[in-house]
Amino acid sequence: MIFSTTRHGNNSDAESLPVGYNSTILKEFVDTLGGLRDAQTLDVGPVCQENITFFAERMARHHVCDMFSWLKRENGKELRTGDEWKYLDYPERNFDGIQLWDLCDYLEDGDMIRLVKLCYKMLRASGLLMLIAFEKKPAVSIANTFVIGQGYRVDIRPQPHLKLPWNFRHNRALTSLLSNFTIVRSFRYHSGIREFLFKKPGGFRD
Repeated sequence: MIFSTTRHGNNSDAESLPVGYNSTILKEFVDTLGGLRDAQTLDVGPVCQENITFFAERMARHHVCDMFSWLKRENGKELRTGDEWKYLDYPERNFDGIQLWDLCDYLEDGDMIRLVKLCYKMLRASGLLMLIAFEKKPAVSIANTFVIGQGYRVDIRPQPHLKLPWNFRHNRALTSLLSNFTIVRSFRYHSGIREFLFKKPGGFRD
C-alpha cells in the first residue's frame, strides 16, 4: 500500500469544505482500463455531466446508476427493506471498472458488505474498483459530487439535497470490508481525502 500527501495552496478552510485535488488514483484507474478492448465502466455516484463526458470519451461503454439518490429515497421511508440494491441489477462479470466515489462514507457495515458483494459479481476478472473516503467527518457534512476536470483534477460540488447518514471508517476497517479484493494503491491527500484502488483477483479478463 502506497500513501502520498499532496498539498494545495487554497486549502486553508479544509475543515469546513473539502477542496479539489489532482487525482493519482483516477489516472491509474483510467489508464489501465483505457488500454482494454471494449472496456465497460459503472459510475454509482450522483449524476454529473462532466463525469459522464469524461468516461464516455475514454471507455467503450459507460453506465451511471445514481445510488446516492436511491439511498436518499430509501432512507426517507419508515422501514428500510434493502430494496435500494435492486437498482444495481447488472449482469455478472459485466464491467471492467466500477467507480464508487465516496458512497462508502454513507453506508452501514451491512450495506457496505452487500455493495462489495455486488461489485465483486459485476466485475470481470482483474477488474478495478475505485473508491474515495474522507479521513474524518467534515464540519460541513454535505454529500458531494466529485467533478472531473482537465488533467485528472477532481473538484467538489456540494449536493445539499442529499441528506444521508455519515459513517467514518479507519483504513483497516475500510479495507477489511473489501478483503475479497486485492488493494493496488492508496493515496491520502492533504485535504483529508483518501483514495483507494482495488482489483478483483484473476489472471485474465473473462
